[in-house]
Amino acid sequence: MTNSSKRIKVTYVYKDFDIYNGLIETFLILARKKKTLPFDFEVCVFQNEDNEHSREFKSLGCGLVNLNSRWGSNPVVIYKLYKLFRNSRPDIVQTFVLKPNLFGIAAALLARVPVSIATDLTLKDQAPTRMRRLRDKFLYRIYAGVANQADQVISVSDASKEELRELGIKVGISVIPPPIDTNKTDLDARTESRGENGSQEAVVIGIVARLSEEKRHLDLLEAFSRTLQAFPNTCLVIVGDGPLRGQLEARAQKLGMHEKVSFVGFQKDVNKYLRMMDIFVLPSRTEGMPIAIMEAMAWQLPVIASRVGGIPEIVDDQATGILFDLGNIDQLTNALTQLISDPQKRKAFGESGKRKVFTTFHPDKFVESHYELYRALLKQRKVS
Repeated sequence: MTNSSKRIKVTYVYKDFDIYNGLIETFLILARKKKTLPFDFEVCVFQNEDNEHSREFKSLGCGLVNLNSRWGSNPVVIYKLYKLFRNSRPDIVQTFVLKPNLFGIAAALLARVPVSIATDLTLKDQAPTRMRRLRDKFLYRIYAGVANQADQVISVSDASKEELRELGIKVGISVIPPPIDTNKTDLDARTESRGENGSQEAVVIGIVARLSEEKRHLDLLEAFSRTLQAFPNTCLVIVGDGPLRGQLEARAQKLGMHEKVSFVGFQKDVNKYLRMMDIFVLPSRTEGMPIAIMEAMAWQLPVIASRVGGIPEIVDDQATGILFDLGNIDQLTNALTQLISDPQKRKAFGESGKRKVFTTFHPDKFVESHYELYRALLKQRKVS
């Protein structure tokens, strides 16, 4: 039985609201559209320290339930979620990433929630260390059994969907890419920001990513050092922080280009830096559907990226950017050389990229895809 009201009630389950990422951005996009959404929703997290993101979310009139479970692997979370679902009686529970998927779907089944949906945002080899990837490989086997008890699984890319099928997921899998905030891009501001270079012809290459192994910043540093030989007036801006920062700074120093590479750390407002860039690069080892690339394309930036995961579903090679084989420094260097030396190609790729993301990843399309799925699943449940 669903709620007697006509509006669908959805509870989203995630691990925390503490570290800003693509999913938190998605929740904030939905919160800003709350008055026009065709369904009601709240977010439940395992833990949350009061911060600007959660405060903004709640200030927009949205519910944020904190289970106060600091150990995310504690099975007691299942009982807490079960009690929440029994009390709030949502029509749909939708969970995100591995542990919330495991615990949230189990609790939804126990609480007899009409519809449960698991959501995968990354590929299963996303973890930055070998031990964590080995742990996740074991957990994903358990997850496959739990997910097959859900009503549907959502993946963010065709690449992710293929992995889920290989994992043994037999229920329906819908591919729904994440949205971008179309209100954040201001090309006039970008033009003004680039004007700060005055008469200089410097080309600004940039990356926005956590400084961890899977993002392959070292590949970018190596390629950039080769590029500098032909284009000494080029600079590299690295936005983000993480465990490899010291190693990356040392490598830039050793390559003799520390004055050409800026490590600006974690930034709450990455748009400030995106609008200063001319070329965006993401040489990752693995990606589901990277929002960083989508945001760069929204700022009309040409993209150079590794041909892995869901990246080829965003970046059209030689149309919105250039794709290269993972770890191939020669190809990455050649791509940088092409775009640094050809402003018209950068402009054409950037314009095509912006058209693509505003069409494919618009928030309205994201909402519509979810709402249609919710209605279909509830109708199917009611008939059965």
